[in-house]
Amino acid sequence: MTMSLDGFVAGPDDGADDPLGRHGGMHLFNWYFSGHEDVGDPLFRPEPGANRDQVERMFAESGAFIFGRRTYEFTGGWGGRHPVNGAPVFVLTHHPPSDYPLGPSNLTFITDGIESAIHQARAVADGKDVKLGGASPAKQALAAGLCDEILIHLAPYLLGGGVRLFDSLPNGIRLEKLSVSDGPFATHIRYGVIQDRLSERIGRSDHG
Repeated sequence: MTMSLDGFVAGPDDGADDPLGRHGGMHLFNWYFSGHEDVGDPLFRPEPGANRDQVERMFAESGAFIFGRRTYEFTGGWGGRHPVNGAPVFVLTHHPPSDYPLGPSNLTFITDGIESAIHQARAVADGKDVKLGGASPAKQALAAGLCDEILIHLAPYLLGGGVRLFDSLPNGIRLEKLSVSDGPFATHIRYGVIQDRLSERIGRSDHG
């Protein structure tokens, strides 16, 4: 996820006409466009160095994606083809649309929650990573203990309001820093999520 320094992934009043909201949300993604040569898709034109390394790694690692219904609506369902390899896409929703774009991403609408979405995405990811896009799916996976890593592309920009990535989590979550690299318009930080079994150990000790 690309995030502003003050913790937002989109500005206020994000919607179909302005997917990244007011306050200049598009500046979060300046690192995508800081170069001239595209990487895998015309959407991604990062400058050589740390930014390009991150995009190339995304193309190499990604086996499937999970998004929420709002992201699906904002993007028009990616026209049926997600820009990263046309990878399979799973969309969390309460009410699947009756009509949606067909294409290599084979859009699948999931009505029974994040755990089911991750299970189905893993089945088609061919051993690669399942990537979570959008604040809501990411928070659901974190709250359920189903997220292994967090990758933040931290933009040098203050949005001052909008959609937060890490609000409303039910418990504290321990992380370990795995890597950090710095490029124009973004610092890329990868964390491992430590699945804390302390409460389980306490529960066992309470019972002898």
